[in-house]
Amino acid sequence: MWKSKSIVVKLMGAFVLVILPLYFISIMITMSSSAQMQAEVERAHESKLHFYHSHLEFELQRMTGLVNEYTFDDTMSTLSTRIPIMNTYEVTSNLNDIHNKLSQIKETSPYISDVVYYVPALHKRVSAVDGIRNVEDAEWKNLIDSMGNLHGALSHVGEELYLLRSNPYNMNREEAPNFLLGIRLSSDELKRRLQEFSETGGSEITLSFGQGNQVVIPSTNQVADLKQSLHTLDASQPAQSITRYDTEEAFHYSLFDREHYFTLTASIPHQVLRAPMEKYTLWLWGLTILSIVIIFIFSFSVYKSIHKPLSVLIGGFKTAEQGQTGIHIPHSRRDEFGYLYSRFNDMLKRLHILIEENYVARIRTSEAELKHLQSQIKPHFLYNSFFNIKQMAEVENVELIQEFTDYLGQYFRYMTRDSKPEVSLGEEIDHALVYLAIQNIRFGSRVTAIISDIEHQFRSVTVPRVIIQPVIENAYEHALSKRIQGGVLKISYMNDENQLQICVEDNGEALTDETLSTLSEKLSHAAHRHDGEEITGLINVHERLRIQFGNAYGLSVSRSPMGGLRVTFNLPFKGEDK
Repeated sequence: MWKSKSIVVKLMGAFVLVILPLYFISIMITMSSSAQMQAEVERAHESKLHFYHSHLEFELQRMTGLVNEYTFDDTMSTLSTRIPIMNTYEVTSNLNDIHNKLSQIKETSPYISDVVYYVPALHKRVSAVDGIRNVEDAEWKNLIDSMGNLHGALSHVGEELYLLRSNPYNMNREEAPNFLLGIRLSSDELKRRLQEFSETGGSEITLSFGQGNQVVIPSTNQVADLKQSLHTLDASQPAQSITRYDTEEAFHYSLFDREHYFTLTASIPHQVLRAPMEKYTLWLWGLTILSIVIIFIFSFSVYKSIHKPLSVLIGGFKTAEQGQTGIHIPHSRRDEFGYLYSRFNDMLKRLHILIEENYVARIRTSEAELKHLQSQIKPHFLYNSFFNIKQMAEVENVELIQEFTDYLGQYFRYMTRDSKPEVSLGEEIDHALVYLAIQNIRFGSRVTAIISDIEHQFRSVTVPRVIIQPVIENAYEHALSKRIQGGVLKISYMNDENQLQICVEDNGEALTDETLSTLSEKLSHAAHRHDGEEITGLINVHERLRIQFGNAYGLSVSRSPMGGLRVTFNLPFKGEDK
C-alpha cells in the first residue's frame, strides 16, 4: 500500500524534508543564540571588570602621585631638620600647617579614610582625622616594616591598606627617617563600590591584593569561601589580561594589575551563566514535540484525505485496464476527488466512442494521406526521371544510365511496397540516400551532399514510411534547383534527452523570413486544417509523425546557419511513444 513511488509517500517525504531543515535551523539558531547570550554575559562581566579596574587604577595612581608630591613639600620635608632652631610656637604652627595639608589630601578621594604624617624626632603623628598627638616609636616602625609587603605600591598593616613614603628612603629600617607620610585606604568604600558593580548581572566581584591574596575585599561577606575560589596570580601574568577558570560553584574571570599588584575577580554562578541555555533548551524540546505532533497530524490527514480516495481511483483504473468498462465509482464527494470520480465514470462511458471515432479515424486518415502523397510524388518524379534518362541516352552515357536505372528501381520498389506502413529508421534513411543519389546524378556538381553517419542504436527505431525523402525533395525543389553552383544539402543527427533529432538543411537563397514564419505557423496548426486544404509534403510528414508518436514530436523549421531552410525531425529514442 505504501509504495516508494506513491504520491502520498512523496508528499509526506516532501513535508518531512520541509520540516526537518526548519527544525535543524531552529536547533542551530537556538544553540547560536544561547552561545551568543552566554558570550554577551561574559563580555558584560569582562567589561565591568575593565571599567572598575580603570577606575580603581586611576584613583590609586592619583593617590600615589599625591604622596610623591607631598613627600617633597617644603614644610613636611624640612620640619625635622629645622626643629633645633625652632621654638615651640613655630613647631606647633608647622604641625598645624601640615595637618591642613593632610586634610586637603583626604578630601581628594572617597577611597582615602585618613592621611598620616609621622615625625620621629618629635615623637609626633599628624592625622587628617585624629589631629596631632604623641606616638610611640613602635607605631611608625611597624609602618616602615610593612612597606612593600604586598609587592606593589600598597602596604598591608593589620587590617588596613596604606600608601607609604619615607624621607629619606633608607634601606636600614632601624634608623629613624626625617618623616613618614602615609595614605590609609577605606576598605568600606572599596567594598561599597564593589557592591554597586555586582548589583547587575548576578555576579560577585572580589578585590584582592598581594601575590597570595593577603587582603581580600569582597562584594559579599563570604570572605573565607571566596579565598578558596581565588587563584594565586603573580607578576608573570600579562598586565590587564582576563584569566578564566571554573570551580564547582561558579565561573571566574580575573584581571591582574601588575603595578599595584591587585586582582579583580568576577564570579558568576553556574545557574546564572547557563540560564539562557536552559531556557532555550526548554523551547527546543517544546519545538521538537510540536514538530512530531504536526508530522503525525499531517500524515493522518494525508492518509484520510488523499491516500484512501486515491486508492479507490487507482483500483478503478486497474479494473478498466482489464477491459471492464462498465465499472462505476459511487461517491458523494464534492471536492477534487469527487470531480475525478465523475470524470472517470464519464470517461469509461465514452471510451468506446472515442476509440472508434477518433483513434481509428485518424489512423485511416494517415494511411489515406500517405497514399495521396505517394500518388503526388510518382507522376512528377517519373517525368523528371525519364527526362534525365533521355538526356543521358542522347550523349550515349550507358554506364550512367545503368547506375541511374538501378537507383530508380530501388526507389520505386520501396515506394510501391504498400503492405508495410512502418519501417525501421535505417530502412528509411537508406531509401532517402537512394533518392539523394538519383538527385546527385541529375544535378551533378551543382549540389554537394554532406551526410553524417547515424549510430547503429538508432537504426532500429520504428518510424512511418516515406518521411525523410519528401523533406529532401522539398529542399531540391524550392532551394537547390535554383542555384547554378555551390548548393549544399546537409543531413545530421543529434540525441537529446531520449529524443532523436534528424536535421535536413540547405543553403538556398530564396527563403524569406515571411515564408519561414508562414511555414512554421502551418506546421503548428496542421492538426486543425480544414478538409480540402492543400497538403504539402512537409505538413503530411509532420501530421503522420504526430499521429504515430504524439503531439510532442513531429517537424520543426528554422533558418539554417548556411542561410537556407532547416527541417528538424523530433523522434522518440525508443520506438513508439503513444
